[in-house]
Formats: sequence, C-alpha cells, structure tokens
Amino acid sequence: MASTMTIRISITAFVLAGETTAAVQAVQKNREFSRCQIINHEGSIKEAIKYLSENESPNLLIVETNLSGDALFEELKSLANVFDPNSRLMLIGQENRIQLYRQLKNMGIHEYLCSPIESEQLQSSISQLYADPEAIELGRVIACVGASGGAGSSTVAANLAYTLGQKYSNEVILIDLDLCFGTAALALNLQQRQSIADALAQPDRLDDVMIERFMLKYNDYLSVVAAPTVLGGDHEISLNAFETLLDLVRRMASFIVLDVPHQWSPWVNEVLLDANEVLVIAYPDLVNLRDAQAIFDRLMEKRNVDAPTRLILNRVGMAKRTELGPNDFKGPVTMTPTLNIPFEPNLYGMALNNGKSIVEENKRAKSTKLFDELAKIVSGRVQSEKQRPGRMVPNFLRSDK
Repeated sequence: MASTMTIRISITAFVLAGETTAAVQAVQKNREFSRCQIINHEGSIKEAIKYLSENESPNLLIVETNLSGDALFEELKSLANVFDPNSRLMLIGQENRIQLYRQLKNMGIHEYLCSPIESEQLQSSISQLYADPEAIELGRVIACVGASGGAGSSTVAANLAYTLGQKYSNEVILIDLDLCFGTAALALNLQQRQSIADALAQPDRLDDVMIERFMLKYNDYLSVVAAPTVLGGDHEISLNAFETLLDLVRRMASFIVLDVPHQWSPWVNEVLLDANEVLVIAYPDLVNLRDAQAIFDRLMEKRNVDAPTRLILNRVGMAKRTELGPNDFKGPVTMTPTLNIPFEPNLYGMALNNGKSIVEENKRAKSTKLFDELAKIVSGRVQSEKQRPGRMVPNFLRSDK
C-alpha cells in the first residue's frame, strides 16, 4: 500500500453553504493537510475578487457560487484579472451538467464540484490536483513511544522493525530518535560510526547517498540509523531537518520505524501527528495509565481514523498482584489495548546479550508470535474487518462518465 506525503500548499476558500464550510474545516483537521496554510472566508466570487486585488493568490483557490449562465462566466472573467495563472482554481457550483464542466475546463478551471459536497470528496479532489504522476510508493511510518520511561518502547520498536522486514521481505529502516540514551544499535550489536544527530545537523547536504552512509546494515532487510553514544551534545532537533530526513528515507524503504523518546517537544508532537501509525507502549500500572491517557487525548483529536493510535501493553505479568489489567485501560484511554506482550525476562535478556531480536532468539515464544501479529496490524496491507472505508462522493466529472 502506498503512503502519501503531507501536502504543503496555501489554500484560500470562499464558501456559501454550511456543508461546504464543514468540508473545508475537515480538511484543516486532516493529517494529510496539516502542513497547509488554510484560510476560510464566507463569500462567493465577488468576495474572492476583492480579496485577490489586495492579496497574493494562494496555491489553491476554492470558490463556491450560486450563479449560472452568463452571470457566472462574467464573474469568472473578472476573477481571472486578479488571479495568478500559476495558481489553481477549484469551483463549487449548483449545476450538474457535463457541458458546463467542459466550458469551465476550457477557461482554465482546474476542478469543478457540484454542491452539496462532503469532506471526503473535497480532500480527494485536492489530493488529485497535487498528485505527482511520477511519484513512487512511499514507506509507511510507524512511531513507537513509551507512555512512561522504562515501558519498553525501544524494545518494541526494534523487534517490530525486524519482524516487518522478515514477514514482508521488504526494506525497513529503524531510526533511533532518543538522542541521549538510544539503544537500537546496542540491542542489535551494531558498531556505529555516525548518528542521527550528525545527519540532522547537516539538512542542506542530506540526500540518499549521505543517508546510506549513516545507516547500519543489520541484515538483508533491516537497517538502523543510530542515536549518539556520547552524552552532552547539543542535540535539539530542527523540524525542517527531520522532515527532510523522513522524506528521503520514505523513498528508500517500505517501512520506517521511529523509536521516539519519552519526552514532549514540538518535534515529537509533529512526528506523532504525521506518522501513519502511532504505538503507545505502556506498562500496566497507574502512572502509565495516566500518561497514556494524556498522549491519547493529545493525538486522537488531530489524527484521523485512517491514521491509528494504538495502545500496546508491555511486560504484562511482571508484577501480577499490583499491575492493572487490560480492562482498566479501556475507559480512561477510550481504546482497548491492541496487544498484551508478556513479561519474558529470560528471552529478552538472552536476546539483548546476544545482540539479536527475540524472534531470532526463540521463534516459538509467545512474544515472537505477538510481534508477527503486530507487524500484520501496522503494515497497512491487510484492512481490518472492523474498519469501514469512508464513503467517497464522486466528483462532477466522474458522475457523468
């Protein structure tokens, strides 16, 4: 399954109907458009003309009208006098006629939608306008973050990355973003030369050749971009630098697993909002319950149903008498744990000492089977039976073909 990149354009809309306003507001909340500058005005073509006579044209102008016939075309001609020809125009109208559509296309209108419209239709139309026909499939980004320190998110990230590569015979890149205490290279017995901090410090020089030099090869499928080994460096991450890095690695591998440190900063917030999947790793106790709830409250409002945030309980059974059960997480977190990974200290200890994944250490272990199940869930290649795709409203052209 291909993953789409976040669209980065400016969008200005002039709308009349409440349904259209709601559709534009839904676009603003959609993860795919989180990097867009979106301005929503009440009004029609006349208001758009006045606005553009005083402001630069956005990358995309969306205008809704209730006009038809000569009156519509006269206003569109006036709009053309103040509209940048390098920008794109989407018109929302009331007439559903193929002849009108062809006339509008001949005038240079890039898309025409017949009202009323729904958010899925508007989002799909914008995505198609800015789709690159030569774009390659982009890797799926899976971010692992601990609800609290010591929850085992780094262990989950490393074993999930290994399992994804073996299960699908695809390239996987594990990026250790814990710049102070990262363990990915150590856990897999890799001798690192340079770290993720070195790569992010040179965003202007980043390209696929440079990234290759920073990656440590574990096997045919798994590569690791390690964290620094020296404590004390100035490792503040620039969001622009990280976006450049992520854009590159998504072209180099089918899956990118991010080991996100247990901290909250602007770049962590953006990483978690943009990832295709977020796994919140929690140990079943009261502190993790509280912190998992805080993370879910922060993410669920801004992430969409097609970008899941999942709860993974780890080290279950370590303190049977005092730990909480899976049912205790249902109410406050509003999500049933996706998996409960058992406490198997001998297995994990042996794997760490040998510099291996637990899958390599014991293929029959319960945790091994659970990581295989988790890889299937987050891969995006098998649609959950419970997940229903949103209803797509065909645009004007498709409905008349």
